[in-house]
Amino acid sequence: MKTKKIENKTWNKLVIVNIVIVVLVLAIGAIFIYLPFTNKNKMLRADILKERDKNILIGRIKAMSKHLKVYDKRVLDEGVGVSWLLGETSNIASKEHVEISSIKPGNPEDYGLYTKLFVIVDIASTYNQLGRFVTGVESSEKFMKVESINIKRMDLDDKFEEGSGKFKAFDVKANIVISAIVSKE
Repeated sequence: MKTKKIENKTWNKLVIVNIVIVVLVLAIGAIFIYLPFTNKNKMLRADILKERDKNILIGRIKAMSKHLKVYDKRVLDEGVGVSWLLGETSNIASKEHVEISSIKPGNPEDYGLYTKLFVIVDIASTYNQLGRFVTGVESSEKFMKVESINIKRMDLDDKFEEGSGKFKAFDVKANIVISAIVSKE
């Protein structure tokens, strides 16, 4: 029986030693292998997310730069002055058969990188011609904008005489302020 007890004790010692070795190996593996790689894994995931966000931003920047190229073509280059705006306004008016009574340059306004040019135009036309003229200004290849417009029917003017000229009672006189943007770069 003693031999069985001795065998059991050695067997128990072997089992305990094996269990201790396994636990030590698992502890060493967890401490020196698993935990450092877990932190590294978290850092890599964070880096991947940052990189993905950067790529999204780069894509947005590229898309915006494509749109800006379209708008850059519409901004007038440096050196273009009020004379260009006067000529362009006259061209649009003649194209739409609008009679210009007077056209005066306004004072340019400085906005840092851009300058805003103005012209003040007095015209006489029908409502349809006036609408086409305003559409022509607003849809110009360059940035042109109708800043303000004052319209008055001709028959409401004291100086209007029915049948005296080429205009009818329901034609209009309009005072229009047109602007354009010029780049300083």
